[in-house]
Amino acid sequence: MTASNSDSTKVERDRSNGDTAEQRSSILEQFQKRAFKNTNGASASGGSTDSSSGAEKRRDDSDSEESIVVDFVANFVAGGDATFEPVKGRVLMSGRRLVLATAKTKTTIPIGSVFDIAVGQVPPEVEEFFDYTVMVGYVENDRRRTTVIGANRETIEKFTLLLFRATLNGSTALVTHPAKVGGRVMDTAAQRSGLHLDYESVTFPGSDVDTTGDGPFSIDLASVIFFEVIERTNDEGEATLVLSVQHVENGQTVTSEISMTSRRKMNILGRYLRLIYHWIKSDVRDVDVEESELEVLVGLYSTPEEIDLASLLDIEAAELEARLASLYEDGLITAVEPPIDLTPQGRFIVNDEFEDINV
Repeated sequence: MTASNSDSTKVERDRSNGDTAEQRSSILEQFQKRAFKNTNGASASGGSTDSSSGAEKRRDDSDSEESIVVDFVANFVAGGDATFEPVKGRVLMSGRRLVLATAKTKTTIPIGSVFDIAVGQVPPEVEEFFDYTVMVGYVENDRRRTTVIGANRETIEKFTLLLFRATLNGSTALVTHPAKVGGRVMDTAAQRSGLHLDYESVTFPGSDVDTTGDGPFSIDLASVIFFEVIERTNDEGEATLVLSVQHVENGQTVTSEISMTSRRKMNILGRYLRLIYHWIKSDVRDVDVEESELEVLVGLYSTPEEIDLASLLDIEAAELEARLASLYEDGLITAVEPPIDLTPQGRFIVNDEFEDINV
């Protein structure tokens, strides 16, 4: 998704990418740990290095922002090389830069120069060489360039999540929440905040945005039903971009608006929302939830933990246990005994139900 007036993403109920909930759970776990194994078994937080990159790592260790968080072997086309022939090398990343290194060459991409991250979008010139890829767009000497990195699906997805984090975490945003409740426009002032990415949500710490729960305001990505990037003109006549996100909150549809001074970061944030939403959705594409199981999901979502859910639903305890076991097997809840939380996939199904009710 590029940052323009025409940018919008409507939730498409029939799209999928062939992933499984089990794979996603593994990716989430590794993402939260901020590390994963490379193809040689080395950790992303360091691992085995050759002599030159080892020296680089020792320098990096003196600065936490330069600590290596990614280190794996991949095939890549670096910097839009006109030959379009991939080479095998190492991909290393710190909080400041992405490095693609072979025995003969090294391409360094400052994280601050990245303007696009696109999973699975491969230029036709190189698509025959890769199974699964991420294309990284960046600026070098005032020229837009791209690099394509290919590896197995799990490695690319983990790397992509960490790259999004490195690019966006710590940014400053203006958040208006709620900008709308249903179709009603609210007179809500924009609040200055930070921005932090998690697999399940985008969080805005350090602001006074009103929330119904503890902690800073966040948007649950499993609840997003529509978003678009729109251009507005402020009182000074300057054009600004606003990311308008429609999502379900406490059973009703609300709209939050996010803006940043950097168009580059706005574009990347839109990419992130779109990617994670479709990852979550793909995990439930083949899950057939019966009405009786949906009642349990909604009950878990809507009622306090201390409420006797069996009594609330007017069913026997054994019947509740059977439904919980089925939901757990489908990856929609985190456990079969308290404390029980809904997974992002479970929340997606419940929010989808709320959306249908609100229409």
